[in-house]
Amino acid sequence: AEKKQIKDFEMKKHFLGLVVASTLLLANSDSKVDYELQLLNSVIPNTKISRYEPSEIQGFYKVYLDNGNLFYVNPFNKLLVFGEIWTNKGFSITQNDKSQWQEELSKTVLEDINKDFKVEDLTKVGKKITYGKGSNKYDFLIFTDPECPYCKIAEEYFEKQNVDLYVVFTPLSFHKNARNWSLVSLSSKDIKSTMQKIREGNIPDIKITENAKKELQNMEELANKLKVNGTPKIIVIDKKANKVIDTIDGANIEAIEKYQKENN
Repeated sequence: AEKKQIKDFEMKKHFLGLVVASTLLLANSDSKVDYELQLLNSVIPNTKISRYEPSEIQGFYKVYLDNGNLFYVNPFNKLLVFGEIWTNKGFSITQNDKSQWQEELSKTVLEDINKDFKVEDLTKVGKKITYGKGSNKYDFLIFTDPECPYCKIAEEYFEKQNVDLYVVFTPLSFHKNARNWSLVSLSSKDIKSTMQKIREGNIPDIKITENAKKELQNMEELANKLKVNGTPKIIVIDKKANKVIDTIDGANIEAIEKYQKENN
């Protein structure tokens, strides 16, 4: 009986040792993660880091942002690199990482939109513009800035299609004319024509209305709720299913055409 008690005690002691070791290992792991993040934040204190991981260049970390971008930070020498890393075979590691990150973000955004919003919650805020015969299968909602050159590319593409486009003005702070031009469009009686004139550089002299200010406020609130921090951002709506099925960042005409070809 005494031998059995000793054996049981040794087993319990061994088990306790494993638990303590595991706890210390986890604590050290958490400490390492916190330490790395603190180091990165010390270099870019005003930047919200969504994810980070060691890069292919020694001493540098890949820093991922919630707008889909990434760059490289060396927290030891306090260096930032915004370029690309290429292999000697001509493969861009940076673009590959960025594409995977954006796909992951888009999937998350898509899930959040369909969970938190009905299609009507989105379209009632936007201003509907019909080009050609309108949409057959897919509607598009675009968060756009009148002074954004990439928004202009996307808008001019839609202008030549058969599509129903819902416009949500999202003037960016660093575009000094964007807010006023958004209000000019919203105050006009023919928003399609006014937006076209603004794209061509002919800014109409239109009195800004109180209703336009309220509409723009609602648009910016929607953009904030959806965490839109860059333009253009395009939402694809399946008309029959009455559901958001994709989100597209930037003037990615190839991605837009995947759906638009079924409208024409």
